[in-house]
Amino acid sequence: MSRKYFNTVLLLSTTLLTGLALSRPLIGHADASTQTSNAVATTTSSNSSSSTTTSDGTTYGVDNGDIAWVKYPSSLSIVTRFDPGTYDYYDADGSKIATKTSTFSGILRELRINLAQKEAYFMESAANVYFKVSDTSNFKALYSISTLYATKKLTINFVDDNNKSIDTSMSLNVPDDNDGVQTTNYAQTIETALLEATPTITDYTFDKAAMTTDTESNPTITYHFSADSTTSSSSSSESSSVNSATSSTDSGNLSDSSSANGASDTATSSATKVSVSKTSVYATRKIGLYKTVNFTKNNRIRWYQKQPRTKRPTFTVIGYARTKAGTLRYKVKTTSGQTGYITANTNYVSNTYYQMNPKKVTVINAKGINAYRKVNLTSKVRHYRKGTVLKVKAVKQHGITTRLILTNGTYITANKTMVLKE
Repeated sequence: MSRKYFNTVLLLSTTLLTGLALSRPLIGHADASTQTSNAVATTTSSNSSSSTTTSDGTTYGVDNGDIAWVKYPSSLSIVTRFDPGTYDYYDADGSKIATKTSTFSGILRELRINLAQKEAYFMESAANVYFKVSDTSNFKALYSISTLYATKKLTINFVDDNNKSIDTSMSLNVPDDNDGVQTTNYAQTIETALLEATPTITDYTFDKAAMTTDTESNPTITYHFSADSTTSSSSSSESSSVNSATSSTDSGNLSDSSSANGASDTATSSATKVSVSKTSVYATRKIGLYKTVNFTKNNRIRWYQKQPRTKRPTFTVIGYARTKAGTLRYKVKTTSGQTGYITANTNYVSNTYYQMNPKKVTVINAKGINAYRKVNLTSKVRHYRKGTVLKVKAVKQHGITTRLILTNGTYITANKTMVLKE
């Protein structure tokens, strides 16, 4: 593996730039009005996101299935630097928000890999915006005047059942600590996050993620998909298919009893897959999670008992499938990362997030909720306690979730386990 080492002059220059960045943002950075205490995006309690904090203070997770990220602790000293020039600014979801002239240096605070866009972004210590990772010059990592940090190549592939490529691959350099400079494996943290991601590709259903390494420890993450045998021509026809399939014929399959429908499914064990746009659902009544589309006792993974609204189990729908009898199932991923099949019957499951404007909502989450300036729920404005009634002027789609826009223009979660329509 190629290691990026630099001469003594560059070391001294980088050290000086780092000191300047840590003391104050350099001219040409993001507008001062955007540099708030929420410089690093806050992980929300939304069920579209997951996060884990390690013992060394690193936090990693996945947003909406497609964005794997790592937030590094303050003890990490990987320098990010650009030469003077014009650069694009992005938000946490990879949407371009501005183009400005910048010259800066700072410490790497967050790295985000957007699998849908096939792009990577980073945030450094002085910014409240993200920059696109263009090459290894973005990371001139330094621990001491005599020791430089190295990078290693990360490759991401998308393949079908026959290991044939079905989408554009990705390749970028990430921090590598295998040179013995420090003991915390920050590089493997982003790999762990990527292994928890569930990217979406049209006409395919996600199966699994796997990692391999070459002789120089350069990692490759491979996402495996199964081709859908039945696809819809448009989102409207897909929606119609879903609604027509969630009829009462499915209700007999919810408890893997010896009902007529259950027996029929057992006799017809294979499934026909249907294309899917990811969404989030929660269980309103007792349901089971199953290994296959056939809801039998032997296939059952576990029961989910009926819960109060604020504790209802939620699932990310990563695929649709039908039994040979035509009964529709959701292929889902649980909040713990387990995959399986649940009923698609709307009498038992419903959207986790409001899809239509509820006009007014009451905060029902015991810890309250926050309102933010940005749709990705960053730049906190204020906190609302449980019982607060809020007026809503619009609903905005955000990945597999939605956000409620209050009449004052701020954003709050639209999660039905946290807010209740009045």
